[in-house]
This record gives sequence, structure tokens and C-alpha cells, in this order.
Amino acid sequence: MDAISFVLGVHSSHLRSQNLKDMIYRSEALRKDSDTMTTGSGVHHTRSPKKAHVTAVYETSQGREVRFMRAINTNGQSEYRINDRVVQYTDYNKALEKENILVKAKNFLVFQGDVESVASQHPKDLTRLIEQISGSWDYRDQYEDLKQKRDEAIEESAHTFNKKRGIAAEIKLYEEQKEEAEKFEKLVADKRDLTVQYLLWKLFHVEEKARALEEESSAKNSDKDDLQFEVAGMEDNFKKAREEKALIHREKIKCELHIRKITRELDEQHPTSISNMEKIAQLEKKMKQTEHSIERIKRDGQQQEQVVATLEKDLELLQHTEQQFEASIPTTAGMTNGPVLTGAQLMDYERRKQEVSIKAVEEQHLLQQYQRQYKTEKQRLDEQKSKMEKLQASEAETLDDLRQANEEKASLTQEAQAIQERLALKMLENERTTTHQREVKLNEKLQDVLSKLMEASVTQQESEKDSRFNESVATLKQIYPNVHGKLSDLCRPNQPVATVLGRNMDAIVVEDDQTASECIEYMREQHVGVATFLPIHSLSLPPINDRYRNFVKGARLAYDVLKFDKQYDSVVQYACGSTLICDNLNIAKQICFEMNENVRTVTLDGSVIHQSGLMTGGQTGAQTTKKWAQSDVEELMRNRDKLLEELNQISKTKRMGTAEDSAKSDCSNLNSQLNTLKEELITLERRIEGLQGTLENTRKNLTAALQPYEQQKHGLSQLEANINRVQEEINRVEDHIFEDFCAEINVPTIRDYEAMQYGVSDEVTEQRAQFASQKSRLETQLAFEKDQLNELIARLQKLETTLTKDATQKSKLEADVAGMTGKTEQLQSKLQSYEKELQKQIHLEEQKQIDINEVSRALEAKGKNVEELLREFRAVESEYEKVRAERVAIFRKCKLEGINLPLTRGSMDDIIIEETNNNSTQRTADDNESVSDASSVTSSTNSTAQSVSTDMELDVPVSQMSIQSTDWEVEVDFSTVGAAQRRDDSARLDHEFQEQIKKYGDEIEQMAPNLKAVSRLEGVHERLSVAEQEFNAARATAKSAKEAFNLVKQKRYAKFFAAFSHISEKIDTVYKDLTKSPTFTLGGTAYLTAEDQDEPYLEGITYHALPPMKRFRDMEQLSGGEKSVAALALLFAIHSFKPSPFFVLDEVDAALDNTNVSTVASYIRQHATPDFQFIVISLKHTLYEKAESLVGIYRDQDLNSSKTMTLMLDQYQN
Repeated sequence: MDAISFVLGVHSSHLRSQNLKDMIYRSEALRKDSDTMTTGSGVHHTRSPKKAHVTAVYETSQGREVRFMRAINTNGQSEYRINDRVVQYTDYNKALEKENILVKAKNFLVFQGDVESVASQHPKDLTRLIEQISGSWDYRDQYEDLKQKRDEAIEESAHTFNKKRGIAAEIKLYEEQKEEAEKFEKLVADKRDLTVQYLLWKLFHVEEKARALEEESSAKNSDKDDLQFEVAGMEDNFKKAREEKALIHREKIKCELHIRKITRELDEQHPTSISNMEKIAQLEKKMKQTEHSIERIKRDGQQQEQVVATLEKDLELLQHTEQQFEASIPTTAGMTNGPVLTGAQLMDYERRKQEVSIKAVEEQHLLQQYQRQYKTEKQRLDEQKSKMEKLQASEAETLDDLRQANEEKASLTQEAQAIQERLALKMLENERTTTHQREVKLNEKLQDVLSKLMEASVTQQESEKDSRFNESVATLKQIYPNVHGKLSDLCRPNQPVATVLGRNMDAIVVEDDQTASECIEYMREQHVGVATFLPIHSLSLPPINDRYRNFVKGARLAYDVLKFDKQYDSVVQYACGSTLICDNLNIAKQICFEMNENVRTVTLDGSVIHQSGLMTGGQTGAQTTKKWAQSDVEELMRNRDKLLEELNQISKTKRMGTAEDSAKSDCSNLNSQLNTLKEELITLERRIEGLQGTLENTRKNLTAALQPYEQQKHGLSQLEANINRVQEEINRVEDHIFEDFCAEINVPTIRDYEAMQYGVSDEVTEQRAQFASQKSRLETQLAFEKDQLNELIARLQKLETTLTKDATQKSKLEADVAGMTGKTEQLQSKLQSYEKELQKQIHLEEQKQIDINEVSRALEAKGKNVEELLREFRAVESEYEKVRAERVAIFRKCKLEGINLPLTRGSMDDIIIEETNNNSTQRTADDNESVSDASSVTSSTNSTAQSVSTDMELDVPVSQMSIQSTDWEVEVDFSTVGAAQRRDDSARLDHEFQEQIKKYGDEIEQMAPNLKAVSRLEGVHERLSVAEQEFNAARATAKSAKEAFNLVKQKRYAKFFAAFSHISEKIDTVYKDLTKSPTFTLGGTAYLTAEDQDEPYLEGITYHALPPMKRFRDMEQLSGGEKSVAALALLFAIHSFKPSPFFVLDEVDAALDNTNVSTVASYIRQHATPDFQFIVISLKHTLYEKAESLVGIYRDQDLNSSKTMTLMLDQYQN
């Protein structure tokens, strides 16, 4: 097989040695003595052969011989010869293919062991085999290449088509955008024309309104000056009256100081007196409670003595009963004198006892059952009896507690009534004391308020400039709602924090830049001074270093110390920054100089260490108090008037007299005692309710337990009767059986013998145990009750001792109270004289206050007129400023948005818009003055213009606009404003303008047109032309690639299908021929199935074989012989498509039995022809005995090589 395969060009991987040079036969190599030859020069010469060859002599159908030879050398190189002519392998292979010897498909041989693998090979391997046989395999590479090109061409065609379609859509989009841009431009023009008309209408009515307001403002200002002059004269009279009242008030204060001093001395004595009286009352109450407890303990002791006596009597009675019981039992000495039995008598006794047990077995069993029940019921009865005894004892105890509680309740009620009577008497005295204390407190508060007013001297010290500034701030708050006030009024700082704020103390806090600008413009026009404005929403805030919050003990961030509303957080952070407040100067120095922290520190006394290292000294308390007291002056004056009014009312209602003054009672003490008694009564009532509930529950439980007790007692009696009855039956049986035995031993009954022999009965033992248990219980209870009696006696002695001590202490306290009474009367006499003088001064002060009130009311009336006129004047001014601001906003809107208004004089270029830097430059109210701090922030004209111009919101408040200058030399042409629009300045028409403009604006905003669509449309048309050319070229390429691919596909399919159809038709016939037998004349069935019907060469070919009379199974489940037959059928069918001139089979019958071997041999014999030669290698004589000729292989020992022998069997056919 190696030689045939080698010469026909089979690849070396299918041979026994994959290295071709190893196939060169070297017979000399086996002989050790002739491996090499050594010459005289010592050179070794190898005698092994250098090359080998195999020659196949093939006779064609025309009878011509062709010699195919393949040789190899030691380098493993092959040489091919045809008729001794050296040729290339391709020519060598083509020559074989002309004779249908296909080397790749190996259609001329089957290797040893490959039969079964042919049948069970993978479907795709079978497909490949058929492709090689059919020749469609030659188109495989071309098919794959053209298929890839076709797919790429189709993809490119689709890409160019999509590109063309995208450009077409882009053109359509640009055309739509062109139309939208034209529509957009028309809407913009319409909106601009409508906006100009609206602004002209608005500006016309603004200027008309400004002229009217200017005239009204002049008239209001003249009336305001007249009223203010009249008010100034009335204020002088008011000040004189207040000065006179102040002199009277000083005298009144002196009297009050004397009264306060005497009252303080009385108050110093009063707590001691009250304390002693409270102690006396407490001792009285304690003594009453002790006496009540002594009486209760005495009653309890008598009851306890009765209980002890009863228990002693019960114990004595029990001992007497026990003695009587023991006397009734026979003595032990008498029992031991009974008869003595012999051994035979003992055996007879035991036999008779067993007989009794047998005859009375039911009665004994029943007796044991009754005895167990009796014992259980007896135990239950004892438990129930003990429970009832406990309930009865609890009932008696609860009744006793209830009686004691009711007695204690009656005593407490009587004591509470007595205290209420004393409290009613003391209320009048308490009222006087309370009034006096209230008067003292009010005088102290009044003195404090007057001291603050005198120290501050606000009305005298407040300068004209400060007054004017405060009035300006108040005016700004009225005109502009977004003005919050001065920073010092919005927080509550102390001395160091005031130092921290520094120049920002009087800064005015506003909402935003626009409000600040409007306020600055107002103050500049009114010439009311300079101010710093801090807008909440526009400040550049310095960052706060959180590390300083817990940096050094004794140092805190000033920002954390201030108390303020949350909305002012940014303003306070701006003013304070990361400044630290230190407890003392040493801590501040440590932070700045030792720790080298670049931070501003302030101490509690006002010392400052700046970031530069410069130190400044602290301020005095008066300097800072003045600054902060100014905001509280009005509140102090209101508190002063309120306190004076309350003191006058107390003076009118206060009762005088020594009786009341000396009766400074302890009403609070009485109230406390009364409340304590009430609480005790409530507690006692709850206890009584609980005792009543307990008593009711105990009686209920006692009633509920009585019936079961009687039932159990009755049941126990029945059990005793049953036990006696059954015992009598057992006794009768014993008497009958032991009758002659008892006569023999001379005893009345056998039970008498057993009693004398074995001691007392179980009943006697049980009765003794009961006596012992009852005796132990009585002795224990008696000992407990005696201990209780001893405890009561000890408690009684202790309470009597306590009562004696309390009586002694009470007598001592009463003596101390009597000694304080004399001194108190002297002080009260002095107090009365000072109070009379005080009433006199109060009366004079009241008269003066009446005069002041009259002047004040007149001044207040005039002041209201002035305020009303001033309010009207400010309202007119404010309205005028709003109108001016609105006019400015309109012009700025036009300037910023490029709106050209029709002008009769000047041009839009004459309108100037000033630029300001946000958060950097201060704006002042006076052009001639400047502010030193650069932290004030003013509004930006850009932001103002934006806020007005965005959505035509021209009717916003003035506080949201910025006013700069309106002295522009321009005059608007209002000729286009119609008569109807001149007459109508209503909000309705304004709303219509706004809505129409907003409608245009919404449409314009929603459109978002592409204004470059027209210019881009031409370029897109050019791109579309290029894309169409690319698409046509790609489509043509795809068409040609598809046609080329289809041509190769058809060729490949035709070749493959021709082979597949032939093999499919042939295989069933071949398989039937190989499986026929006399038993199964039809044979088996075999067929091929293509997994892909359209292109079967792309997928696998499945081979199925059904042996005769077998179910369908996969090829792997067939036996070895069945697989071999199926494989042979497949090989013969494949070979029949392109039959080679010979077919070499190597031991294909190895797995076949003799029957199948004979069938295969017959098939080969039938199909062997002169043009089709079978060469079969076999070891089974059943096969090779049917051959035409035989070739035998044997080993020549001499040559150590193979030799052949041949035998022609044709001559032996007959």
C-alpha cells in the first residue's frame, strides 16, 4: 500500500512515515560488521543506498503501457518520471487524472482502517470528498473571491445610494430653511415696526405724565415748608414741658429709693420669718401625722395580740388532739408478742396470700385506683382550703386597711378645710405684698431705662447730619421696597464685632445693583449726604477659611458670632470676611505673630491687629454704646412711658395700712400645704378605690372558690365510701381463705396478725404526718406574728420619741418669730411716710404729664399732617422718578437694540450710556463727595438695559431700573401716534401691544431659521451631481461582479450536483446489493441528504444507512460490520461516478463476518471488468479465494527483505 500510494503521488501524511527519506530501504544497516569500510587513510565510507524509487506499470484501455515512476533521495526530494522522462508533479498528476486516477480524492484506494471512518465521517468532509470527485473543488477559491467582490460592490452601491439620498434630503431641508428664513425676516421687520410704534405711544404718555407730576410736586413742596415751620414752634414748647417733668421725676425717684431700701430690709427679715412659720406649720403637720400613726399602731398592736393569742390556742388544741390519737393506738410492745410461724406455716401464708391476690385481683386493682384518686382529691381539697383561708385573711386585712384609709381621708379633709380658711384670710395680705413687689420691680426697670436714656443723651447728642441721614434711610425704605436698612440695624453685634464691621457699620443694605443706583440718584438730587450701599445679590464675597472655626481655643470667626437673618448672610460675610475675635490680646498676638497667620484679629476690648501687622488700641464702652443706642432710643422711650403708666395705676389701686403691711403672709406656703394635702387626698382616694376593688375581687374569688370546695369535699366522701366498700370485699375473701389458718395460729383475722407482725398501719402513719405538718405550720405562723408584734412595739416607741423632739423644736421657733415682729413694725412706719411723699410727687408728675400729653397730641396731629403731606410729596417725587426712569429705559432700549425712533431734533447717537464696574467702584449720593471704601457696589447700565429690553417689560417698578442722565438734546417726533392712541393710555392697550410683540417674538424664537441656507443650497446641488455619478458607477460594478459570481456559482453547482445526483441514485442500489441475502431479498436502504439544497457544497452531506430489518439509527450507532458495509457502498457509489481503472482495498473486510465477506467478494467479482481492476488486500480466505489471481508477500531471511509470489486462480476455475 505504501508503494502504490507513493508512486501515485499520495501525500506523505497518509503513509507510514511522513519523512520520505526514511522510506529508503537500507539492508546493510542491519549488519554491524559491514556498516562502514575503513581505508588506509582512516576515512569511513558509507555503503547505504542514496535513493529509492517505485515504478507502476499501467496498461491503458488501448493496450499501451505507461510507466509511472517516483524516486526520492536522502534529502527527501521527489523526482517524477513518465516513461523514464522527468516531469513536473503537475504534469505527473494531470497524466494520472486523464486516466481518472484522482490523487486528491483518492478514488483508487482505501487505506487500512479507513472503511468505518468513511461511513461516519463529518458531513462537511463528505461534501469535500464529493467536491474533489466532481471537480467543483477547483472553483472553490474563485467562488470565494468573486463572492467577496460581489458583497463589497453591493455594499459600495448601497453606500453611494444612501449618500445620494442624504444629499437629496439635505437639498429639501435647505429649500425649506430658505422659505423659513424669508418668513423670519418678514416677522422681524413687522416686530420692529410694531415695537417702534409701541415705544412712541409709551414715550408720549410718559412725557405727558412727567409734566403733570412736576407741577404737582412744586405745589406739595410749598405746603410742606409752611407746616414744618409751625411744627418747629410746637416742638420747643414740648421740650420745656418735658424738662419740668424731669425735675419732678427726680424727686419721685428719691422717694422710691428710700422705699426700696426699707422694703429691702423688710424683705431680708421676711424670708426668715416666713421660713420659721413654714417650719412651725410643717412641724404641726408632722406632729399630727405622728399622733395619727401612734393611734394606728396601737390599734394594729391590739389586733396583732389577738392574732397571737388565737394561734397559741390553736396550737394547744392540736397538741391535745395528737395526744388523744396516740393513746388510741396499741403499743408496739404488745404487737411484737404475736404468734411466731414455722417454715411450713410461712409457706402456707404466702400461698394463701397469692390465692387472695388471684381471687380478688379486680377488687385490689379497683382499691388502688380509688386510693390514688382519694389521695389526689385530698391534696386538691387541702389546696382549695388553703386558698380559701388566704382569701379570708386577705379580706380581713383589706377591710382593716380600708377602715384606716377612710379615717385618714376624714382627717386630711378636715385639715384641708382648715388650711383653706387660713388661706382665705391671708390672700388680702398676699395681694399687698405682691403689689409692692411688682412696684419695686417696675421702679428698678424704670430706673434702668432712665439711666440708659441719660447716658445716651440721644436727643441732645444726635447731630443734624446723623438725623438727616437716618431720615433719608427711612425715606428710602418707604420709596424703594428693596431697601432693607443700615447694616448696624440688621444685626446685634457687641464691642469687638462693631470694631470688625468698621466703616460698614452705617452701610445701607439693598436687594440689587439697580436699587442701589436708584437710591444714589435720589440722595444726590436731595443733597442728603454720602452713603455706602451693599447689594445682597451682587457682592463679591471673600472666602471664609473654615480652618479658623476651631483654630485656637479662645478665637472665633466674627461671622459666626453675629446674629442676623439668613437673607443677610452674604452682606455680613462681605463685611466680616475671615476676621477672628479673640478673648484677649495675647491670643491675637499668638495667631498673628507666633503662628504667622495672615488674618485680621479683634479682641474683646476692641484692639485690632491688621493683616499688615499694624496694631490699634481698643475703644471705650461709651464710644460704642452711643453707636448702638441710637437704634433703640425710641424703644427705650416707649418702655419708659409704659412703666410710668403701670406705676401710676399701682399707686391708685394700692391699699395703705399697718394691718396689711404687717400681714405679709405665707400664702405660698399655705398654697403649697394645700396642694400637698390635695395630692395626698387624691392619692388616698385612689388607694381607697384600689382597696375597694381588691376587696370586691377577693370576695368574688372567695364566692367562686366555695362551690368547688364543697363539690370536692362531697366527692372525697364518696371516694372514702367506695374505698371502705371495696376493702370489705377484699377482707371477706381474706377471711374465707385464711379462716382455718387464723384458727391454727390463734388470731381473729389475718389482718390482726399482720398488724402485730409488721407494725402500725399506713393510715396511722399518714395521720401522724398530718399532725406534724399542721403543728409546723402553726408554730411558723405564730413566730411570724410575734415578730410583727415586736416590730409594732418598736415603731411605737420611736414615734413617741420623735413627737417629743418636734414639740421642743416648735416652741423654740415660735419664740424666734415673736422677736422679729417689733423691728418689722418700726420699718413699716417709715415706709408709710415715704409712700405718702411718693404719692404727692406722683400726683404732680401726672398733672405735668397731662400737660405734656396735650402738647404731644397737638404736636402729633400737626406731625401727622406734616407726615401725610411729606408722604404725598415723596409719593409724587417717587412717581416722577419712576416716570423719568421709564423714559430713560425706553431710550436705552432703543440705543442697545438699535431701534431708530423718529426724531425732530438730535439723533440716537446723542444718547449716552455710561459704563460702571460691578463690585469695584463706589457710587455716592453727592457729586462733590466721595466714599473711601471701595467695597460698595453699584449697578451696571448694561444689566439695567438688559433687564428692560429683553421682553418689553417696561412697566416694572422703578426699583428695578437704573437712572443716569436724561439731559439728551433729542426731541421725538410723535406725528405717527394717532389721536385715539394719544387719548388712550390704559393698561389694556399696553397689554395688546405687549401681547402682539410677544406673539411676534414667540414665533421668531420658535423658528430659529438658517440664514445661510440660500448660499449653501448651490453647493449641495453640485454634491448631488457627483453623488449620482458615483452611484451609477458603483451600481455597474456591483452588477458585473454579481454576474461573474453567478457564472462561477452555476459552474460549481453543476459539477457538484452532477456528482451528488449520480452518487445519491447509485448508493441505494449498491447498498442493497451488498446487504441482500436469501432471508432479506430486498436488502437495506441507504441515501444521502444535503443540508443546503440551494448550494449544497457550502454545507454538509449526511449519509444514512438502514440495514435490513433494523430501525433508523445514526451511523455512529451501527456495528462495526454494518459501518464497513455502509462505507463500502458509499465508496463503490462514489467510484462509479468517475471510476478509476483500478481500485485498491486494504483489509476492508476486517470487521465483516463470513456472510458479509462473501457478499462483498461476490459484488467485487460481478463488477470487475477488463477496464476496472480490483486489488484487494485481505487475510480472509473467503474473500481472496474468489480472486482471479493472488499475490503473496513473504520475508527473505537472507536478504532481510520482502519477496512476492503469484498464483493465477483462473486456471483452476473448473
